[in-house]
Amino acid sequence: MASEESLSPGGQQRLQMLHAMNLLRKSQTFCDVFLMVGDRRIPAHRIVLAASSPVFKASLTSELKRQKEGEVFDEVQVSDFDPDTIEEMLNFIYTGKVGITLTCKKALELILAADYYDLENLKEFCVAFLMINLMPSNCLLIQMYAERYRLNHLQEETTYFICKNLTSIWKTEEYLTMEFAEVKELFSGDRLAIETQKGEEEVFQGIKAWVQHDKEKREHYFDELFGYTRLTAMSSIYIWETIYRDELVSRSPSCRDLVTATLNLSEEERDEPRGITESVVLLSKNGLSFCYIPECGSWSNLTRSSSYNTIRAVTVCEGQVFAIGWENDRITIEKFDLHKNHWVEILDKEGTKPVAAVAVADKIFILNERSVTIFKPADSSSTHGAQMASVRRGLCGVALNDRVYAIGGYDSLQNLGLNTVERYDLVNDEWMDIKPMNEQRCFAAATVLGNKILVVGGTRDCCLQLSNCELYDPITDIWSLLPAELNVPRCEAAIAKSKNKVFVFGGTYSGGRVESYEKGKEWKEIGRIPTKTTPTCACVVLLPKKLVNSLKGQTLLCD
Repeated sequence: MASEESLSPGGQQRLQMLHAMNLLRKSQTFCDVFLMVGDRRIPAHRIVLAASSPVFKASLTSELKRQKEGEVFDEVQVSDFDPDTIEEMLNFIYTGKVGITLTCKKALELILAADYYDLENLKEFCVAFLMINLMPSNCLLIQMYAERYRLNHLQEETTYFICKNLTSIWKTEEYLTMEFAEVKELFSGDRLAIETQKGEEEVFQGIKAWVQHDKEKREHYFDELFGYTRLTAMSSIYIWETIYRDELVSRSPSCRDLVTATLNLSEEERDEPRGITESVVLLSKNGLSFCYIPECGSWSNLTRSSSYNTIRAVTVCEGQVFAIGWENDRITIEKFDLHKNHWVEILDKEGTKPVAAVAVADKIFILNERSVTIFKPADSSSTHGAQMASVRRGLCGVALNDRVYAIGGYDSLQNLGLNTVERYDLVNDEWMDIKPMNEQRCFAAATVLGNKILVVGGTRDCCLQLSNCELYDPITDIWSLLPAELNVPRCEAAIAKSKNKVFVFGGTYSGGRVESYEKGKEWKEIGRIPTKTTPTCACVVLLPKKLVNSLKGQTLLCD
């Protein structure tokens, strides 16, 4: 609310009038109705209540009709609320303020009253107070209220706060004295939107802390609560060194079985934390971006890239998506905000045309037709690396075992399609040739499959589109043709690997078809991209489920 000094003369007049009316209310001057809260009789003015709340308006209108029929009426029964809460609600109705020092408990009580009487301004006032007063000792209770009364923004902020402060929350008296049903609801439902491996590990610590707070009475609950941990989203080292050796786990055969089964899973079979979903983010050259969820086969729009540059490449660096664009000798780099569904430009300067981009650790390696630019998102710094031996228009790039590979392409100086491959040594800043592919490939797509490089399709001498694929084993330095071939020959396709599947999207003359491949199986056509715009690059990233859920039901943009 604006301060009194900042109000216009008209605003000051209205504010003074409301304060005067509240003084009249408190002195019971001109009051024509009383709110009966238990044994307490709280005076008010019908016109003010009716103008402020549709619930009061409906009630008072009905009573006014009865009064005209001869019945005496000057009281309204108010049940289920504390008298002080109703008094403070009236203070806000009259003045836009509460007359006490607000506490978390009082704010929550006022939210209940505001929800019942449909007082949105009071609800917003209390929500704003709670958001700036979140603490480990009150956040669980506030989150529960936010969810129950559909206070979406408060729920989002509280959930974010909880997931950032789990270790502190497990030490609070409020958490340790919760009933089993409340603890079960916390861990079994969607109240913990955890997005990190560390957060899932902290869930185990929280369950253990609650049980040990009153071990004699609570130990029999441990097995059930342990079942709500996401072992498959934790690191194998943590499971082996901490959980496997834990006293409570050791005494429970069912818990030990869960741990053993998890340790026997391959990396491909592991899961992501409960608050995120593995998704494929795709971009077209004109900046349209959308995502594909392999788990359910759904498509959703994402916000369009803000840059007008043609998008040339996309990569994931330290869990963040970066799109690299180029037009008219200017290079742009945009970062995607995973929580807000928004692209933010972090670089715009003169630069060489990028062809592909890959990430190693905290750096992005932008491959040009002849060289590499090394960009560090943390400080937006960049350096230029060594030149390749060949010009490689239409190359594809991957990173494997902290090395960068430039694969195939077309040497326009020699008018030659390339089957050669160069590998970049990050430490020594030098390129070296490795064994060439079986095929000349330009505008192919490549990804990492297991500990090998998979190259899909492309064109031979920039003409004939290929349907075959090949694998490179860096240990043996051997390329081998994959027995399985694409159903549709394609070049300039987008490629992504999610868990144990490789997906290829669109490409020239593909009709927007999407194919998937699993090791040892055939390529399988799984549908078409539900948009006329064909993506040219893709990456796999963990999107917050909150964002994914908010995008459901949208129709994809077509141009």
